[in-house]
Amino acid sequence: MKDILPGGRANKKKISPSKVNPHQLAMGIKIEKEHIDNPKVNKEIALDHLAEMPDYYTRLKKMEKKSYYEMGFEETLKALGII
Repeated sequence: MKDILPGGRANKKKISPSKVNPHQLAMGIKIEKEHIDNPKVNKEIALDHLAEMPDYYTRLKKMEKKSYYEMGFEETLKALGII
């Protein structure tokens, strides 16, 4: 894979897509679309996060869900298809 964002954690730890959980990587690519709509960049950002924490995106989803409940936004969770 050609490096678009040199210097990330995945590069330093030599983490490639084959070394991470494919479900986490797919979640990460999808979630990173919130910031930029470039699949290659999204993949590199996701790999950097997964190099730090192998279940980063599962934890992120749980934290977001908990926050919505705490703020009383259950209808938002339903609308997003989270619950």
